[in-house]
Amino acid sequence: MLEPAQRVTAAELLLFPLFADEDPEAIEWIASQMTVRSIEPGDVLAREGEPITEFQVILEGEIQFRRDADPSASVIVASAGQAIGVLPFSRLKTSIGRVWAVRFSRIAAMDASHLHELVSRAPTLAQRLVSQMTDRTREATRATERSNRLLALGKLAAGLAHELNNPASAAVRSSARLREVINERRKSALALRSEKTSEPALQIMTDLSQRVAECVSTPGARHELERADLEGDLSDWLEATGVPGEFASALVDAGITRDDIAPLVPLVTTKVLILGLRLLVADHEILCLARELEEASRRMSDLVQSIKSYSYMDQSPVAEVAVEEGIDVTLRMFQHQLKHGVQVSREFANLPRIRANGSALNQIWTNLIDNALDAMEGLAPDQPRVLLVRTCAEPDGILVEIGDSGPGIPPEVQSRIFDPFFTTKPVGEGTGLGLDIVQRIVRNHKGSIRVESKPGRTVFQVRLPW
Repeated sequence: MLEPAQRVTAAELLLFPLFADEDPEAIEWIASQMTVRSIEPGDVLAREGEPITEFQVILEGEIQFRRDADPSASVIVASAGQAIGVLPFSRLKTSIGRVWAVRFSRIAAMDASHLHELVSRAPTLAQRLVSQMTDRTREATRATERSNRLLALGKLAAGLAHELNNPASAAVRSSARLREVINERRKSALALRSEKTSEPALQIMTDLSQRVAECVSTPGARHELERADLEGDLSDWLEATGVPGEFASALVDAGITRDDIAPLVPLVTTKVLILGLRLLVADHEILCLARELEEASRRMSDLVQSIKSYSYMDQSPVAEVAVEEGIDVTLRMFQHQLKHGVQVSREFANLPRIRANGSALNQIWTNLIDNALDAMEGLAPDQPRVLLVRTCAEPDGILVEIGDSGPGIPPEVQSRIFDPFFTTKPVGEGTGLGLDIVQRIVRNHKGSIRVESKPGRTVFQVRLPW
């Protein structure tokens, strides 16, 4: 796939701005150390994790780079005249992504062992390459950071969508049933108007209607055995009076007993009694459905308010922040995941407010909680999953601890977990920027972060000044 070709000439290198104003002898030396290879479209120069051993210059064509571990990451494009591979002073040893040719390309390659001499022979070129390396790193970091934030946002959005779906679905069901019950009640009320009913009977019906003015009971609220006895007794009595026993269940839910209905029986016909009971049952169900709609709406409103609080909408970037409230709001964002067997151990010290960027602090708690939940994902069913969230006041500021009961971080990698692009997660599940972002936010707030980890207990400690 990669066929050797002729050597590059100094004149060809000098056509590119990268080599301009450099000593011609230095360019001649660089050209003498390089070999040229032709690359067909689609050929891969390096895959993620493979060693990188060459300094390369694109003579023609186009080369692209992308991290396969992050499918949503943007593609970085390099064209003729740009340097790729190992650059002077770079600590890069292996490729952090896949590098491939988009169209027919030619590259001139020099073994990385010659870079030290290149720096001494061509200082102007070396300075440009260092600047290019810095720009490249900054661009890759920003792109991956944006992707990491989008992934985190997508994860939260999925959980919130699940949380919102429950009350929204309940509201749809309740509203549909409410329409049906109102129509049924209207028909019963119209039918009752055409029947002659004495004043005492109307008064009893009105009194009974007042009894169900509140949703006093719902199925399951009473002890099941007691409820079953009441329903069976009422059903038998209703059938004995000519009323369908199917009314019994709804009447028990409404809190209506045989003793409540008995005074009405001698005053009305069976038809009027049935219509009256239908009105009572409908009134009770309407009020219960209205309460369900209110509860579903309140739940959705609370979730929306949580999102606003989490993002600190309508607030200045830096303000007096209640850290513990921010942690609570962040925990609500993870409510869907916390339902699956995770015990939250919350120990709050009622901290005073501190001056900070509330949205940025919530990003810290989001990353740390997300990592903690991921760490406990692989635990056996009989192993406890405990998410620790603890705060306390210190002489110079506040301490926030977020921990988990997962397998722990291996000692040999603990010193690297805050490095950009380093991740212990499987390929495709982590970008390696979560803790780097956390560390930079903490440092921007003049704080510090450290980790203590052993099997069964990992705790991140975030200290922020007053």
